[in-house]
Amino acid sequence: MEKSSTSGSLAPVAQPQNPPELTDLFGELQIISSSEPHQSDAADAPSQGDLFEVVVLVHDWPVKDDVSSMEYPIFSLSKNKDTRIRTYSRGGKTLKVIPSALGAATVFDKDILLYCLSQIVKAHDAGMMVGRRLKIAVHPFLVGTRRSTGGAAYVRVLDMCRRLKGTTIETNVKTNEREQVEGFGLIEDYKVTQYTKNGKGALELELTIADWLYRAAIASDILTLHPNYFSLGQALERRLYELGRKHCGQQPWFTIGLPLLQEKAGSTQSASHFRTELKDIIKNDRLPDYRLALDESSKPNQLVYMTRDNKRLVTEANRVGKLSWVSGMLQQSMDMSKAKAKPKTVA
Repeated sequence: MEKSSTSGSLAPVAQPQNPPELTDLFGELQIISSSEPHQSDAADAPSQGDLFEVVVLVHDWPVKDDVSSMEYPIFSLSKNKDTRIRTYSRGGKTLKVIPSALGAATVFDKDILLYCLSQIVKAHDAGMMVGRRLKIAVHPFLVGTRRSTGGAAYVRVLDMCRRLKGTTIETNVKTNEREQVEGFGLIEDYKVTQYTKNGKGALELELTIADWLYRAAIASDILTLHPNYFSLGQALERRLYELGRKHCGQQPWFTIGLPLLQEKAGSTQSASHFRTELKDIIKNDRLPDYRLALDESSKPNQLVYMTRDNKRLVTEANRVGKLSWVSGMLQQSMDMSKAKAKPKTVA
């Protein structure tokens, strides 16, 4: 698994006292020491309750995602309130997603977890003490994840926390040959520490992420996402990118059958509607790192992920004797993208 890397400099501050100009230019996320602090040098660990601040360039922070939630369709793709209980089974392991009455956490709700994981990893790599409880200034989070900063956005952040808190993940685990069921959440709690003027939105909040997410960050059981991930406006686009990053990684290409892809994506559409949406995404060609194509010569049909580094793609295809196939997939992807971009003429 790849190890995380830091970007920029970090400085621990016992009590945050940023000058106004820094507050304006930088996003800030404060890591509060917890009952299970991690630090490279325990002798230098501050006393319990000290507040630490990680100063992060909004446009330059490495986006981290944990491998488990990339592999399993934990987050809903639905645009509407999703209260269905979803169950996924593979290889003897079952995962059940149980939402609250407010609906399941969505792919877009996940942004706040990505933000927290990324800052924990960055601080941990810098040798700072980190914990599961974080204080977040909402405006830098909105800017850093390329969201609107209008008034309604501060209300939506609170809704995100409600869905994340209310969604339960249940799995079956074997211990000493005996199967047990375990349930856990995505965040353990949240608290608004500063409201907007109308009292409906959050300017600042504290939250505690789940222990399994925190341990993934500390153990570097994470992958780095392209920052343009946050510019993807469709839920399925984001999920396809996650799956590509998880399974394709730095390979020149990767293929997956459509039935398995639909299951891993967590799509509950009919197979025909899923296929139609895939074709639209291929035409739009917005995924960072990868081009997509549909291999209709195989049964079942396959989605093909290809690196955007055409030279590396063609060189490797030629080396393994698949140049004709790869060239065909690449041409199909480029032709579909050009057809989408070509303006329609009016007779």
